[in-house]
Order: sequence, then C-alpha cells, then structure tokens
Amino acid sequence: MANIPARERAAPGAAASRWSGYAAYAAPAIFLAFAATLAPWAFDFPLNDDWAYASAARTLAETGRLALSDWGSATQVPHLLWGALFVKLFGFSFGALRAANLLAAAAALSVFVKLLEECGAEPAESLLAALALAFSPLFLVLSNSFMTDVHYLLWMLAASLFYVRRIKDPGNTRAILLAGACAGAAYLTRQLGLALPLAFTAVQLARKRFGIREAALTWAPPGAAILGYYLWFNYVHGPTWASENYVGAATLSHLAKIGPFLAGSLFRSFAALMESGLLLLPPAAGLALCFRQFSGKNGFKRRVTPGLPWLALIGLGLFAAFNGSLPYLENSLSSSGLGTLTLGGAALKPSGIFASPAFWYAATAVSAASAALLLCAGDLALRAGGPELRFFFVSAALHFGISLLGAKFFDRYLLTLLPWFAAAAAFAAGRLKFSRPAAWTALAFFALLGWAGEKDYLAWNAAKWELATRPHQDLPAEDIVNGFDYEAWYNYGRNMAYLKSMKPLRLIGEWEWQKFTGYRAIVSYARDPRFKLLDEAEYSTPLSGSKGVLYLMELPRPARQ
Repeated sequence: MANIPARERAAPGAAASRWSGYAAYAAPAIFLAFAATLAPWAFDFPLNDDWAYASAARTLAETGRLALSDWGSATQVPHLLWGALFVKLFGFSFGALRAANLLAAAAALSVFVKLLEECGAEPAESLLAALALAFSPLFLVLSNSFMTDVHYLLWMLAASLFYVRRIKDPGNTRAILLAGACAGAAYLTRQLGLALPLAFTAVQLARKRFGIREAALTWAPPGAAILGYYLWFNYVHGPTWASENYVGAATLSHLAKIGPFLAGSLFRSFAALMESGLLLLPPAAGLALCFRQFSGKNGFKRRVTPGLPWLALIGLGLFAAFNGSLPYLENSLSSSGLGTLTLGGAALKPSGIFASPAFWYAATAVSAASAALLLCAGDLALRAGGPELRFFFVSAALHFGISLLGAKFFDRYLLTLLPWFAAAAAFAAGRLKFSRPAAWTALAFFALLGWAGEKDYLAWNAAKWELATRPHQDLPAEDIVNGFDYEAWYNYGRNMAYLKSMKPLRLIGEWEWQKFTGYRAIVSYARDPRFKLLDEAEYSTPLSGSKGVLYLMELPRPARQ
C-alpha cells in the first residue's frame, strides 16, 4: 500500500475527510499557542528592518497617506494595510504589529495544509510538514517580526492553492480568478509575486492547455496589480532610495559582473540546499529509512533518478569541505543564536549551543544528509506526482531564481523555497517507509531549540532598548550607538530627509544617513576600559545558565562623529 501512488488509491473516507479539516485548523492553533508562550506582544521595539515598515504603517493609520520608507525595497502595500488596521484598532506599538504578523503566519500554515492535501499528501503528513515549517528557526524569527516575508508567504501559498485547483479542474473559473487576485496581492507585497503567474503559465503551456482565454484569466488580475502599482509608484508616490539604488542599480551592477555572478549563484544554491536541509530536518528525519528506496529499490526504478542520493551527498559533502560548517547565509541564524546580532562584543554574548563549533559541525553533516533526502523526495514528487506538484516546483524554482539576481542574498529568502521541499517530503511520506516517530521527535527538538533561540533574541533586544532609553543626564537616546534597528528608528527619517534635500537619491550612499548623528555613547557586550561606563543591564536567556550583560559606555571625544 505504501508504494501505491495517491491517484491509484481509493478515495478517502469520511473519517479521513474530517481529519483533513482538523489538520488545517490544528497547525495554526498549535503555532499560535506556541507563539503565545513567547509573549511577543509585550516587546515594543523593532527587530532588523521592522522600523521601516512600522513607520509607513503608522503614517497610513494616522494620516491616511501611503508613504513608503526609503529603506524598504519591497512593494509592501497589503502588508502596510494590514499593519495600519492593527494600529487603528490597538494603537501604535511594535507589539501590535508583531501580533498582526503572527496572525498572517498562522493563516499561511492553514493554507499550506490545504495546499499539501490538494497535492496528494495525507492529512497527518500535511500537519507534520506545516509544523516543520512553523517551528523552523527561520519562520519563527520572521513571524515574530514586522517584516514582509511571512505576509508574502501567505499570499504566495493562497495563490498556489487556487492555481492547483484550476490545474485539477480546468472548468473552475472561480479558482483561476482567485489565484490571480492572490498573485496580485503577493506582487503588491513583494515583487517576487511575478513568479506565480509565470509558473502557472509555464506549466499550462507544457500541458498544452494555455489558450487565449486561459491567458486572459491568468494574467488579468496580477497584470492589473502590476500596472496599477507601477503607475501609482512612479506618478503619484515617487521613487525611494531603495528603488533607485538597491532594486535597480545594485541589481544591474551585480548582474554585469558575469564571473562573480555565476560563482556567487553557485555558492548561494549549495548554501540554500544545505540550510534547507537543516531547516526542514523533521520531515527529512522521517525519510531517513528510505535511502535504499531512493536508490531505485523496491519497485521504484522508474520513479527515481538512479544514484541521486549518493550524488547529492557527494556534492554537498564537497561543498561543506571547501566552505566549512554551517551557517553559510546571513542574517537569521548564526553562532550568536537566532535573529540578527546588531551589537558589538558578540564573542561575549551567552549563546549556548549556538556558540559551539561542535554543534555546527554536527549540524552540517546532518544537514547534508537531510538535504540529499529532500532532493530525492523532490525527484520522486516530480516523477510520480501530478501537474499540481510540477507547478509547485516551477514556482519555487522561479522564486529562487529571482532571488539569485539580487546583489544581496539573505537566509530569509529561503522561506519561499522551504514549502516545496516540505511538500515533496509530505508526498513521499505516503509512498515510502516513512518513520513518524523519528519525524515527530526531530520536530519536538526543533520546537525546543527554536523557542529558546527566539526567547533569547527577544530578551537581549529588550535589554538593549531598556538600557539605552533609561534617563541618562545630558545623553539623548538618539545619540547612542545601539544597533542598526535602534539607530534607524531614531535617526533614519530625519537624516535621510536632510540628505535628499542636498543631492539626488542615486548619489546617497547606503549608510550615509548615519554620518549626521553625533554619537556620544555605545552599547556593547564587551566592556572597553578606554570608555567611561555609564550604565549596564542584565537579562536572562534560556540558552545559558549565566545572564547576559550589556554595557552603556561613553565614547571618547576623538571618536565622536
């Protein structure tokens, strides 16, 4: 029974259908209950780029004017509308905006379960795959922020769900229109949304089911969104620093250097596979006993690529040998823990297991094996699955390809790649010798590690903000070096406005806005004996038995800007 493709099985009974409905609600419910233990609404400060989107959401809520931050490169419109709604309802705070993002993350998990089942996965494996995504360190960090990544994931998965329904039922006009609307919303959140109708077009063309009517239905809603945003942004809103320098100029400069671009893309691709193997370890653990089946044994010779497991292991092993241990990509997962470390003296931060080289060596070896299994699951899904899985793959490949074009490549960009590997693992789980105990055990470990890492991330950020905003005689909060997010929240808007009054956007450097603040003090993990100690703050972290300590020190006059 385990080796019989889903399309050859009997239709599920009423009990399975009921379980299917429960799974779609269980995943977001478990995730929200898990997130509640972190009390993310209690932390009223930005993380990483939160400040840029938060300032735009507050402006929209308070004035009704949609004005994008010069820093944000994403289109971000639905994201800001959603955030502005929460500001209207609960008043402005980063806690309220974080809660808004958590609800979007929960909705994305529910949609993901439904999408997996449409692609032929069993309800139990769909729930496991959704929770593996939910408890991955990347998803936890991004859902507890006000970044656009999780909100985009919701629209991407929703569009994919309706595209899959259209593929399975060519007469379902409602599905294709809803898919287009969600794809349009995805594009208005991040430009990556263009990959969704492109992927559907490619799959339908390959199936010879893409006539004039299908093209019109496919492209009308997202096309309207793309055109509308172009006209509004260029003729009403006006360019931002990011649109002039990051989205356009930096990308073209990156692509113009062919050799470095190809070498960088190769590195990013292998690094993405390795880190995907780590982030989706739970479903891969359930497939650990399937290595022989992936090698073409047990009647699967026509459904798998011969030698793929060994080839993948050798390739990933060589990559690790040349590049060392994980992590390879910035900025959500590092030896300092989860999230982006913005303070100096990182070596003194109590980071527990994340600071252990032995942990990362072991994680690298396990990740290579996990990535190899996920690649084999993807191979099986493409060979034995239907066109809906091929659409899912093409969409993931296009998303990843577009991300490779950028001058920067952060680990958070993998969020659009992880659902494909999770879907492939869920599909393979119902057809191979899948170990649910191994998968759920790995999931429990990941949930514990992710909880501790996110709790630590919130704790040390809370400490740095509390320390810097205490009353200090003759020391304004905006004159303290306290990490990019802190400094940008206090100084970016004012300093960028001054720079724009002096010269064109294209002549403004990325970090030039920091040169106009007379910094007088600094917060760091390391106490520098050359600097006068003004204050200090302790915080508790689940990563270590010892407390973390942050120091506020006065900068000597020669170092002041």
